[in-house]
Amino acid sequence: MQNHNHNKNHKLNPFSPQHPAQPICFADRAAQLEYFKQTACNSAQLDPPAPLNYAILGTWGQGKTSLIYKLRQIALEELKDEIRCVCIYFPLSPQDCRSWGTFTESFLRTVTSTTNATKKLLPKIKSELKKWEVGTNLGVISAKRNVAQKQPTLTDALQRLWEDHLKPSGTQIAFVMLDDLHHFPIKAEDSAYLNLRTTFQELVNRKCNYSLVVTAQSLLFSEIAEIAEPVVRFFKRFDLKPFTFDEAKESIEMRLRVAGNKTSVEDTVIEIITEKTRGHPYLIMFAMFELLMRTNGVQKIGLGHFNAAWPAIEEAFGETIFSQKYQTASEKERQLMTAIAETGKDSVSPSDFKNFGSASELFSRLERKELLLRQGRGKYSLFHPMFAEFLRRQ
Repeated sequence: MQNHNHNKNHKLNPFSPQHPAQPICFADRAAQLEYFKQTACNSAQLDPPAPLNYAILGTWGQGKTSLIYKLRQIALEELKDEIRCVCIYFPLSPQDCRSWGTFTESFLRTVTSTTNATKKLLPKIKSELKKWEVGTNLGVISAKRNVAQKQPTLTDALQRLWEDHLKPSGTQIAFVMLDDLHHFPIKAEDSAYLNLRTTFQELVNRKCNYSLVVTAQSLLFSEIAEIAEPVVRFFKRFDLKPFTFDEAKESIEMRLRVAGNKTSVEDTVIEIITEKTRGHPYLIMFAMFELLMRTNGVQKIGLGHFNAAWPAIEEAFGETIFSQKYQTASEKERQLMTAIAETGKDSVSPSDFKNFGSASELFSRLERKELLLRQGRGKYSLFHPMFAEFLRRQ
């Protein structure tokens, strides 16, 4: 009987920070969504084609993948009465990005399984893609051949896909969505970033209407600009910022509603969570998950409930998130981060830590690992105040 009552009173906890928000739970980034809707429709109907390309940029946990999921859903479902489109979604891994050749082969081999289309187009597209045999038609290396043939250029492959299958099926525009572009090395003889720009620029020149949508760490575009500035200009940037109170409130209430959880959270509690997390989407979801775990059965979560739960939530932050981030740093980097935390300052400079010898190099490495954030020319801060508190407790 006790177990039965427990299950009956149990309320679903929809705040799983380990996974991107699915489109049904997406409840923010209104400006980016509206811009995409307007420009996607425009790009689909231009003749000759001149599609926009989009770069979703942000630090870890800001919702880059959640937004690209939402843009795909908008293109395929919300705009289905206005445009006929195809979306090819390809999540990048370090293995795929070892070289331009490995990326091209992995991408082309998975196109048939990673492509979706608006409902009216979908049966035709699926039927056409069955005819598109990459291994045979495009010369990708085959185990049956003694001599390895030259790999296809991505440009030629996508042109063939457009002219032979997508356009005849009625497709107006194809969105190629690459998640985690930063896995490509910055410095390489065969620069993936220049190749991407050249490929999609040439496809449009060949009257193939492909729009490129990528996600990447914020720092990437600063680094690319130093070696290949035209690549940066090739994209419309969506720079993701921390949530405001209104965005945090909308996101929290949307997830509860979708899960059928009738628990309400007082605005004062949401304000404090937003302030403590500095509006960081991942940290907000983590805090809410832990809060609901500790208040299950409470109909309305107020300040008293939050204050009682916060010490345990703060401990969970340290054990689950900050300790993992800490482990990604070398011993020397950890010593520097602790020294930065102990200053208590909002921002510091490498010149403040001359006793570390190669402080500038350490700062750069920590920035690439997203443990330090650049606040201005020569000024840095630890990625979050709660992380600084965690370091001071070590």
